[in-house]
Amino acid sequence: MADGTPSLSKNQNRHDEFIEIARSIKEPFRSRAHDGEQNRRLDQANHEAMLAAGLYRVQMPERYGGFEMSHRTMLDISVEIGRGCGSSAWIFSNITAQNGIVSMASRQAQDDVWGDDKDACTASSFPSKGGKVEKADGGVIANGVWSFASGVDFASWNNMQIFVPNEGGGFTHYMALVPKTDYRVIDDWHSPGLAATGSRSIELKDVFIPQHRMLNTADARAGKTISVSENFGPIFRVPPMCGANKIFSGPVIGMARGALDAIETDLSERKNVAGVPMATLTTAQMRVAEAGALIDAAWALMQRDCDIALEIGEIGRLTTVEDRAFWRRNNAYAGVMCLKAVETLHPLIGARGLTETSDFMRAYRDLLAATMQINMAWDRHAVTAAELQLGLPATDPRA
Repeated sequence: MADGTPSLSKNQNRHDEFIEIARSIKEPFRSRAHDGEQNRRLDQANHEAMLAAGLYRVQMPERYGGFEMSHRTMLDISVEIGRGCGSSAWIFSNITAQNGIVSMASRQAQDDVWGDDKDACTASSFPSKGGKVEKADGGVIANGVWSFASGVDFASWNNMQIFVPNEGGGFTHYMALVPKTDYRVIDDWHSPGLAATGSRSIELKDVFIPQHRMLNTADARAGKTISVSENFGPIFRVPPMCGANKIFSGPVIGMARGALDAIETDLSERKNVAGVPMATLTTAQMRVAEAGALIDAAWALMQRDCDIALEIGEIGRLTTVEDRAFWRRNNAYAGVMCLKAVETLHPLIGARGLTETSDFMRAYRDLLAATMQINMAWDRHAVTAAELQLGLPATDPRA
């Protein structure tokens, strides 16, 4: 491509090519990471590089110019980007995952999003500030605020999580697509970690959402939306909400590896007050080795999950409660391992980390924020997995 980023070739393994593209943009992303953090918004050049390289389309249907790549491809891209900029990996992963979720909606909804623009991006949001919907003829009407819309700065659509009240009580969970012309972005993102994601809120006032743009997530998990989506590839049989595509754990591993990169670079160039090279100190070596092992173990666990998910999709069986519970447990534990790795490295940075531009401290802040995401919450997902391991029914309604 014109900016020096490798472009896809039909003559090489496509997975490897995507990973090389991700590696090639890692350093430019790192160089812009501090400014993005200060601006509370990803640099436009980062988004355009991912867009031009086709990275957002790795899990889109081929009919819209997508590549229908495996969850492992998405994971490994996230890790490589995250080594340079955690916020960029978070945006990549979230937009790419939403493309995967849109692929499970009705064909009409997919045409709405990509019919005229294959590069159209979709963010997502959650009604943490009281956003509500009420039933209407042919759909629902939405009012209120939906938050944590990572990627909203670049998105033409938002795939909101909504809870539609049932007549007999309770709610049914849906993903509901709305174009950006139907909402107002609220500048309320002031997080100390993942600051550059610009994960702002959106506000809707009396917005009608037609039924064909609503995806029942329980039906998607059960494989009931495959025929209406007209997407029959292996990845579409293992929905993103099953925990198999590593939306959040991929960037987390990248952030941890970026922190390790920063320490390795620092120690290789640094001497202590006695003039001894830091890289020769056994205490430093032990911490670097332990952190590397933890990060590699987390990555290997996620890759194994992705490979199993692909096998499930290829043989055509649906995911089970056990599949989903153990994938979510593993996602969360990958976060536990990565956080432990960075905390193991933390004493090595010393006073050199007391600057706004420290790559290590930015990765640490981003990692702390990322592991606060509910899908990375160890206690919650450990309990569900343990219930199943011990022969008990899962108490998590999403299982």
